[in-house]
Amino acid sequence: MKFVLHFLSLMMILLMVSSTAYSMNTVKGWINQVRPGTFETTDASGDAEQNAIKQFSESEQKVLTALAAREKALKEKEALHQQRAADLKRLSQQIEQKLDTIRKLTKDFEDKRLVRQEMDEKDIKRMVTYYETMDPDKIAVFFNQMDRETAVQIIMRMNPRKASGVLELLDPAVAVDITERVTRFKKDRQLTSSN
Repeated sequence: MKFVLHFLSLMMILLMVSSTAYSMNTVKGWINQVRPGTFETTDASGDAEQNAIKQFSESEQKVLTALAAREKALKEKEALHQQRAADLKRLSQQIEQKLDTIRKLTKDFEDKRLVRQEMDEKDIKRMVTYYETMDPDKIAVFFNQMDRETAVQIIMRMNPRKASGVLELLDPAVAVDITERVTRFKKDRQLTSSN
């Protein structure tokens, strides 16, 4: 039984030594010290403490102590590593859930924006139809007082012949401002479509 214990001790030493920086010659020296008959077998009385057991030298005890300390430190690092991995996995799952929520909110927002844009477009088309049925003199009066962005949106959608008649009757400063805004709008749209 003692032989088995010593053999297991040697195997543990070999396993632990393989993870440290001892030279192979040192390890071979330790193994070569163990020869058949080195360990005495227990006598019939079974008094294990009375039997002669090879004691480890002081340097071997230091090595074993250092190996045990290193093994303990490695186990602590492994436990810390596993804890961090679990934390990272949990954080990753939380981030993924939040990203899913953001994707859903973004899609809802985009859907609502498209619906609103479609409604705005229908409203503008309806207003264009109303203005095209009016006399150019009356349209000019409204455009002189109207918000420039609204006037630009309406005039761009009007029949070109009707729009030119309205522009002739507008206050010159208003006509210039509307014309510049229409030109800028069309230039920006061309730049956006070319990219």
